[in-house]
Amino acid sequence: MSEIDFSKLPRFSQLPVNSEAPPESAWGVFGRDDELGCLNFLTPQGVVEAARLVRKGKVFRLDAPINYAKPPLFNRKPAEHKIRDFAKYGLLGHDDWLDNYNTQEGTQWDGFGHIGHPRYGAFYNGVKADQIKDGVDGKLGIHRWADKLVGRGLLIDVYRFRIASGRPINPLARESYSLDDLTGALRAQKAELKPGSILLVRTGWMRAYLDAPAEEKQKMASALELRSCGLESTSALMAWLWDNRVAALATDCPAVEPWPWDFQSDEALHYRALALLGLPLGEQFDLEALASDCADDGCYEFMLVSVPLNLPGGIASPANAVAIK
Repeated sequence: MSEIDFSKLPRFSQLPVNSEAPPESAWGVFGRDDELGCLNFLTPQGVVEAARLVRKGKVFRLDAPINYAKPPLFNRKPAEHKIRDFAKYGLLGHDDWLDNYNTQEGTQWDGFGHIGHPRYGAFYNGVKADQIKDGVDGKLGIHRWADKLVGRGLLIDVYRFRIASGRPINPLARESYSLDDLTGALRAQKAELKPGSILLVRTGWMRAYLDAPAEEKQKMASALELRSCGLESTSALMAWLWDNRVAALATDCPAVEPWPWDFQSDEALHYRALALLGLPLGEQFDLEALASDCADDGCYEFMLVSVPLNLPGGIASPANAVAIK
């Protein structure tokens, strides 16, 4: 991470910065070989300032437990946790391992190699599919984020805001939160979106899922049956995120945008964020305890530390994230 002059970066309306890049893309803004995208907004000074936000010493784990979703969403296989006893070696002890562990089975970051843009035939910054591969030579590997996701975290509790406004939403339905909802929630919280923030948005989906009966969870495991709220996918939302220099965006719902989303639509948030802007997307974050504490003390900013897997060429990673207040 290095210091950057935020004022010299182009506005969303000025994108793209070169004629070879798609409209509304940040390809080339940080150089033709850049693999960090909006994570470039996280700077050493930003880490120092984030550390100053720690006042109470309270730590909130943002990852739901492995295998929290029973069965896992999107027809993924559950991780199999196995323990080996050392008794046969004459020792008192154990080790353990996970089989069938999918890096996107629960709380996770989508890496830039996860989704490319169908119209432009490329991933973030013009990377082609054959450049994404296992190992350190692969482009857009999640290992490049392993020490980058540290900075000021900001929670927008848009679910609480909609309830307080008399406009409750059903998180288990395909409903959208608008940009006006997000900005309205920010004003209600008396919070500010500053450059270099890691933005967390509570949609209410995680709480609703955990409260759902087992038979409903069984249905929701199917991608065809799952319905979820999420954030609108518009140029206006992308402009707001980019112009405010948001470094990463995570929610407590399965896809950030409402599910199901149209894979054939150029306007899908995944295409806009991951492929065009290089904006990391986090999904299925557990924001319940953090949101409760923020509501209690009126403080919605904190230090956020997330340590993705140091997996060369990885496509995604569990968040391994904590908020510290």
